[in-house]
Amino acid sequence: MQDPALPRPTAAPPTPADLKHVRCERALDAQYWSQRLGATRQELEDAIEQVGHNIGAVIAYLDRHRDHAA
Repeated sequence: MQDPALPRPTAAPPTPADLKHVRCERALDAQYWSQRLGATRQELEDAIEQVGHNIGAVIAYLDRHRDHAA
C-alpha cells in the first residue's frame, strides 16, 4: 500500500488516435505530446504555427529550435 503522505504518480495521458499529427486543441493531447517530445505546450504551438501538424516536421522544428537555444 502506498504511503498517503507521498504524492501519487501522475498517470500518462491517453494516446491520441492520430500519431502522425501533433494537435494541442485538447488538453490531454497537448499533455501527451509535451511528454512525448519533451516540449512545453507553448513550444508545440509555436512549432505547429511554423511548420504545421506533421509529427516529423514538428520534431525537426523542435530539434532546430533546441540547437539554437543551446
